[in-house]
Amino acid sequence: MIQRIQSVWLLLAALAVALLFKFPVYGGLLATGEAKDLLVGQNYLLFIVAAVLVLFPAIAIALFKNRSNQKKLIWVSLLLNVVFIGLIWMEVGDFTQANPNFTSSVYKVGAILPIVSIVLLVLAYVGIRKDEKLIASADRLR
Repeated sequence: MIQRIQSVWLLLAALAVALLFKFPVYGGLLATGEAKDLLVGQNYLLFIVAAVLVLFPAIAIALFKNRSNQKKLIWVSLLLNVVFIGLIWMEVGDFTQANPNFTSSVYKVGAILPIVSIVLLVLAYVGIRKDEKLIASADRLR
């Protein structure tokens, strides 16, 4: 299963999204000195989408014998990642409106992880394409 580089990229993409459950996406400091963070687990929709984004690359690793389904699942994961980034952006807007007395606020590590996942998914897709080309050239030689 973990014999090709795309399997490593897919595993790292799943781990990057799984880290969203640990690290905050956005945070700020209230005027009272209290720190407040936005976590993925605080919103049901973000939680469900993040869980699906962890499962899709893991399923794609298991589909190593069927490269076309693997590529389709990676495309769906890429699109869902873009939607997830939009959902995070909307949730950050709601979070800042619910807490208007932030003295300072900043995006945190969790905001970068979906972008890291997108890069890793693209690398996995490129690896699958290279495998397909290698197999096609080997078939021509036979």
